[in-house]
Amino acid sequence: MNQTNCDIISSQLCKTNRKTKSDEAFLKNGNSIDITYIFSDTLDNFEANINSICGNSSGFYRLRKKVSSYIFSIISVLVIMFALISASIYEDIFKKIIFEFPFEWQINDTLAIVFVALFFIGLVMMPSILDAESSQFKNLLQSWFNKETRRLKRLNVALSTLDKKTVINLYNFDLVENEHWLWKVIVKALLKRFTNVNFYIRNDQSKIIYRRLKDLGVLNIQIKKYSDKFIDCDVDLLLSQKEQKLFSLLQLSSSLIIKNSSNKFISLEIFEYCGRNFLDETKEQSTQLISGFQNFVNRAFDDFYFLKQEKSMQIYLTSNAKIKRLEDEQRRLSYHLRNHIEECVQVFDNPISLLILYYYVKDIVLDEKRYLIILEKFIDAVFKKQHYELIDEYWFKIANEMFDSSNLDNFELTNNSLYRKLSIKSLNRLIFLFERNGHFEQALLLAKYLFEINPNKYSVNICSLYERMGQFDKAYDSLPKTLVIKNAKKPLDTQVRFFQRKAWIIVSQRKVEKKQEGLEAIVKLKELLFMHNEDNEPLWLWHYYNIKANYAEWDCDYEQAVKYYKKCLAIPALGAFEYGATFLNMSIAFRFIYLTTTTQNEDIIEKSIKLGSIGVTLKSSVGDRDEMPVVLHNQALNILNKKQLNLDELQTVVDMTDNGIKTLSTTKSIKRLGMLLIENYLANKLLQNECSHIEEFLINHWSKMDNNEYEQILNIYKLFKINHKITGFKFLDDLIQ
Repeated sequence: MNQTNCDIISSQLCKTNRKTKSDEAFLKNGNSIDITYIFSDTLDNFEANINSICGNSSGFYRLRKKVSSYIFSIISVLVIMFALISASIYEDIFKKIIFEFPFEWQINDTLAIVFVALFFIGLVMMPSILDAESSQFKNLLQSWFNKETRRLKRLNVALSTLDKKTVINLYNFDLVENEHWLWKVIVKALLKRFTNVNFYIRNDQSKIIYRRLKDLGVLNIQIKKYSDKFIDCDVDLLLSQKEQKLFSLLQLSSSLIIKNSSNKFISLEIFEYCGRNFLDETKEQSTQLISGFQNFVNRAFDDFYFLKQEKSMQIYLTSNAKIKRLEDEQRRLSYHLRNHIEECVQVFDNPISLLILYYYVKDIVLDEKRYLIILEKFIDAVFKKQHYELIDEYWFKIANEMFDSSNLDNFELTNNSLYRKLSIKSLNRLIFLFERNGHFEQALLLAKYLFEINPNKYSVNICSLYERMGQFDKAYDSLPKTLVIKNAKKPLDTQVRFFQRKAWIIVSQRKVEKKQEGLEAIVKLKELLFMHNEDNEPLWLWHYYNIKANYAEWDCDYEQAVKYYKKCLAIPALGAFEYGATFLNMSIAFRFIYLTTTTQNEDIIEKSIKLGSIGVTLKSSVGDRDEMPVVLHNQALNILNKKQLNLDELQTVVDMTDNGIKTLSTTKSIKRLGMLLIENYLANKLLQNECSHIEEFLINHWSKMDNNEYEQILNIYKLFKINHKITGFKFLDDLIQ
């Protein structure tokens, strides 16, 4: 049994003095020798280092290697010479067998047979002998001269020159299996010679090394683990090839993907997910690698000191982690994650994981809904895990600051804002998170944006925010004078839509005899929407205020209609379809304000055209073909109502109405076709273009229109006949006489 004292020491790999591949594996330091192994080391290198440490001349060592190679060459030549000499002997013995058989066997014949055998062996081995480095013959001889036992003997002789009490420190010897030459030759020689041998290894390898030493007959073994206090060191050289790949993956799973980020957060969720699915060599054996990933993470904390944790779920890279350039790998990982966004969102719970995922895919995802689910899960995770500082650090870099929803002039600038696309639930949580981070003004703007969804609820929120800001008068004034206690339940969608449809159909037709019935439907709709305490659906409120605006227009109260349309625009979480319709409707209301005032301020009609242009842009952005012809007709009418029309404006009208007519032809609809035709005719007439085909089209369509459209066409034709001296359309001229 071996009486050597062996200490198995973990968390101290940083103590190695070997920092580069070119450094010697053996370093003598006083009464101790440090030996560090890396995966590129060879037994020859180790043997040379030992000879150097033990006082043997490195020059003599090289000479001995050179002499041994010469010996192999001489032996090879001798074999070839024997083979050539045996050729003539072979000829003699062959002739004797053929021509003189039977004959008396003599000792000379025996010698001839031996030489013939050598000749045969020489011919067989000649290609190998002449094959330089890959010589089979040379390998055969080396395998005989350099067996592990012979190497072990030589090492024992070399080490015998050193004091037995010399302390041997072995670093990274847990990197290889026990069948490796490092254990079968080097460790055996060291344990046989020295009384104190220390193994500096990874934490998870302690029991494995303990069993190996027991198998080697070592009796005195102690396992020691030092404190987890952070050590600033460089251990990149000690990593195995697999560990280097995992370290690269660890870096890819960090917030380094976020430019200008002061933090180096790590997502262990992304690390494990990508380790199973992204690395090619792990895809087919992922079930066996879970413990491998966890072991590497533990090593990164306890052995390499690459990782550190100060807060729950917030792990970051330390200064020990040398950052690599991994642009190609980042690009590959971006596309891999893009193809699995939904799966990742379902699996990840750490807000940092979701943040890193967003930055990986944000520039390559075409469908914005796919990255919105990442951001909404991120908001939810920050809220649940209480990592409020992440909002202050990263959110405004993603979404910018909240806009002022009361300012409609900048709607075009804020239309693509993330705040307009996030769900009500996410926006409510953002109010809370903004408040926790002291961004009270941002929280206020969000609360005012959501106000129409539930006035009582957001009044209280606004009051609380003003109080936090120390503005007590505003806090008091923001509360309603009285709070109605509502016990009704939130209505069903069918109930709401029933009264919506009824009120809308009546106002759309402008049927005077049913107007009161429509007003009663609005009252019922109001009761359903505002007699419960829960948040209303945004689309319910939009329809309600849009219908109210249309009834105000029916009463010729266009100023009131504009107010209701502004309420429509103040409702959050709607799409371009609803906002586009609202802008167009508001442009119509401003057109009527312009037409019904005696002064006819040109600024009003310009505003009408501007609002209509926003509506057309929003409607076009969603590919709406249903209402697009009506949208184009109204915008064309906005432009045609200007007193002074330039050629560009007239051509715009022609283009829009041509597009509307073409769309109606494709969809086989005739809704507002008459208006599009008269607007197209008037613009072409002012441009002095040929209009006979339009006249014929309108005449053929005349019988298919309702009275409302009939009257509108005649009114606009009269207006243009007076203001622009339009003549020549005999069919309409006869009708207005």
